[in-house]
Amino acid sequence: MTQTATLARPSRARTPYPPLGLCLGFGVGTSGISILLNTVSVYFPALMATVLGVDPAVAGTLVMLSKIYDAFADVAIGAWSDKVRARLGRRPFLLAGALVSFTSLLMIFLAPPMGETALIAWMAAGLVIYSTGYSLFNVPYLAMPSEITSNNAERLKLISFRTAFIGVGQLTALALSAWLIQAGGGGRTGYVMMGCIMAVLALATMLGSWWGTRGARTDAPAGTPHRLSAADFRSLLENRPLFILLGAKLCQYVAFGVLMPITLLFLLNVMSVGYTGMIHQSVVQNGAVFLSMPVWMRIGRRVGKRNAYLLAQAIMIPAVLTWYWADASTGYPGIWWRSAVFGFASGGALLMSTSMLPDVIEFDRLKNGVERGGVFASLYSVNEKLGFAIGALVLGWGLSVAGYIATKNGALVEQSARTISALYGIKTLVPAGMLLLGAALLLFYDLDEPKLDALREKKAG
Repeated sequence: MTQTATLARPSRARTPYPPLGLCLGFGVGTSGISILLNTVSVYFPALMATVLGVDPAVAGTLVMLSKIYDAFADVAIGAWSDKVRARLGRRPFLLAGALVSFTSLLMIFLAPPMGETALIAWMAAGLVIYSTGYSLFNVPYLAMPSEITSNNAERLKLISFRTAFIGVGQLTALALSAWLIQAGGGGRTGYVMMGCIMAVLALATMLGSWWGTRGARTDAPAGTPHRLSAADFRSLLENRPLFILLGAKLCQYVAFGVLMPITLLFLLNVMSVGYTGMIHQSVVQNGAVFLSMPVWMRIGRRVGKRNAYLLAQAIMIPAVLTWYWADASTGYPGIWWRSAVFGFASGGALLMSTSMLPDVIEFDRLKNGVERGGVFASLYSVNEKLGFAIGALVLGWGLSVAGYIATKNGALVEQSARTISALYGIKTLVPAGMLLLGAALLLFYDLDEPKLDALREKKAG
């Protein structure tokens, strides 16, 4: 976005806004982010534990340490993008993030043969580069919807494309990656082939978003830049809807941060369907995410974003718990229906929660007159990474304490009864509990469209 974005918008009666090209251009970027996030979150722990012979606790710790670095990077990049927004827009960050992210995937999945200590250092550096690229792209990207339009229905439409493309990205990262690893023999060669292809696809989709948003306009007048002063921080802390949303999302991210990496290990060690099962699960679940968007848009408009979010959580929790009764005799139909129900519900949760972020950004701008959409997006991104880091740590240390046996070159061994019990508990009880806690927090969220309309009228007056 540039200063030319202040031109008046054509009549909505003649030209629906946002136009399809902009919705596609904006939405496709999240496929790249999703490929990046899911490939590392799901396959990095499996790479370390089943191919490189590294204890799962080490992988979880590496992820956690990279997220601590990431928290500082997110806030710095968010504040930086706020400062240069009026002059350069946020799109240059998308270009930089795409290039750095491409490099990081190659580094992580094409690690050369080396000793364990050197390998751990190499992976630590790769995860830092991965975190930097993710932040450079995702933080400014999350701030853009609140600036592209201030209309609630238009935001929901724009973000519905983003959520649909999450499904496309997850399908690519999970199903295609599993097929590539399996086609490459399930060992190092398979992971190298998968890493190269995922890196190219992530780069292509992220560059597509950088190019596809070049004509985006903005409804949002720039406020006073965030000055990192005591008064600014006080007003930030007074944004109650923001912190309730962040709390609910943190619970959701911890749940997802456990579910994503545990799924492959569960399918390998409990259900004995391995990478083929991962393909089935990913295709059905992400197909359901994609197809659910029109339904959730209608629900959101009818009952409001918060209530639709609560409904999605109410469906996800029992869907997660049903895996407690899955085993090697369950078969693919059992995977299909569980994945379809969870995919439908998670589509609603992703759409509603992400569409609530522009609302809290606008609420702050209208109430305090300060431009800090990038700061808010950085807090949202930090929240995401913290949740996934906690999830990875719970998984890694939980399996390590339970005696999970790490292997090399894709080999599998029979795990102990204690380890199998840990896989069941981490797969079901931990994420269900976190989703329940997030739903409880959402009950206190009270920012809706009438409240925003009142603030808009007050500001205009």
